[in-house]
This record gives sequence, structure tokens and C-alpha cells, in this order.
Amino acid sequence: MAFHNRLTSIERARVTITKLTCPITRNALRAIPLTDFIFGVYVSRRYRYVYIDNPKTGCTSLKSAMAELELRGSESNLDPLNPEVIHYDASPLKSFAPIFPNPTLSSLAAQGYRFVTFVRNPYQRLLSCYLNKFDSNATMDNPQARRMPHGTAPGDFLEFIEAVVGQTDQEMDPHWRSQTINIHFGRITYTHIGRFENYALDYKATFEKLGIPHTDIPQLRHLNKTKAGRSRLREFYDEKSQEAVYARYRDDFSNFGYSYELPD
Repeated sequence: MAFHNRLTSIERARVTITKLTCPITRNALRAIPLTDFIFGVYVSRRYRYVYIDNPKTGCTSLKSAMAELELRGSESNLDPLNPEVIHYDASPLKSFAPIFPNPTLSSLAAQGYRFVTFVRNPYQRLLSCYLNKFDSNATMDNPQARRMPHGTAPGDFLEFIEAVVGQTDQEMDPHWRSQTINIHFGRITYTHIGRFENYALDYKATFEKLGIPHTDIPQLRHLNKTKAGRSRLREFYDEKSQEAVYARYRDDFSNFGYSYELPD
């Protein structure tokens, strides 16, 4: 069942009960909108795990592989390379919203479901977001532009940084929201938190931690790539923007062990 910004009375009641019974959801909804929370949860009933989405960390490739694995052996004609199957309600990992009376995140954890996610150096993640969502996306109907302070796309990267560091987590789009908030860090006990910087190895490790036999792990396909490599960071960041990003995303740098210095 899809939840939208304008909830029915029944949906509001379901959310209220969920917040009363699920500490993870209750704390998450203090910081982010309900629709973002639901969108970021992917549940495999077949393999009993939960993937918490953290955009711009290789999630497209990972969710495609997870969909492929979930569909394997079924009679479904869904294509795991189709964006609707990767990201949206057509995904086999989106069979329900984690809102009462469906299993909530707290109840799934209590049932022994394993939780996994990925993180990325905040400097690189923001640059990847800008290049993918704004520099290469000049369409009039850009959903990420609507989440900018004035509802319009930034003119350049420095304007993008200046705009987003002034937003609250509630106002931010998940693509540039704090990763600490996106993955509910400290509220969920993770089986594995992969790192984008070590993607090929951590991609494999993610499935191994979930108990998937080596021979069953889907082939890694690098989807939705941007040219936000380490060598390009100094082309975009100046001292002021670097300091601003570090200050706004300090929790991410601290929680995931990233340095103030731009990666070499």
C-alpha cells in the first residue's frame, strides 16, 4: 500500500500505532518525512533481510542485484534492470510498507531479520549527487530540484552546497540528506555496512553476510555511474565549501570514519 503526503484517517491511525510500537520508526519520523522513510526500506521475505537505502552509494546496482536474487526461480517476468523494479513499488522487495499492521522495522529485527546498507565519503557523495541530479539533468520536471530551498536547480556546485547545508534533515532530499539520518544509525543493529570506496569487495561481502552462497551472488553491474572520482574533488571544492560540508555532515564524518581532508 502506498502512503502519500495527504494521509487518510486510517493511514494516520496506522502510523500512530507504528510510532507507539516501533522505536526505530518513531525516531526516524522525528527527522524525515513518512514518504522518505517508507521509500528507503526494502525487505526480502525470501532471505529474511532488510536493506536500508542510502542514495548515491551504489544503491542502484545493489538493489538491481537484490531484485534479481529475489525473483530467481519464480515465474515473474519482472526485469531487475528496469528502474521501476529497482527503485519503486514494482520491486519484489517492496511487497509491503513497514507500517502497522504490516511488520515494522523493530518487529523484523526481533524476528531475526538482518539489516544491511552502504555509506560513502560525504564529499564524494554530494558531488555525485550534483553531477547526477543537476549537472546532467536539465529537465523542467526535476523532483530533486523541488526539494531545493527555492524549488529550483542550483546554478553550479558551490551554489548547490551553499543551499543544502542550510536545510534541515526534514527538508532535504534523501540524495543529500545526512547518511546518519538516512540509515537510522545508532537505532538499527546492522549485520553489514558496506563502503562505496570498497564497492566490489563489499558488494560481495553484503550477500555473504546475508548467507547467500557464493555461486548464487548476482554478477555486479555498475549502474547509474557518475564521474565523481577522487581526482575530481579539487576541481569542485574550495576551502569554504569543504568547511561547510564538514560542519553540516560532521556526524557522517565521525560515525563512518571519514577524514576532514579531501581524499587524494
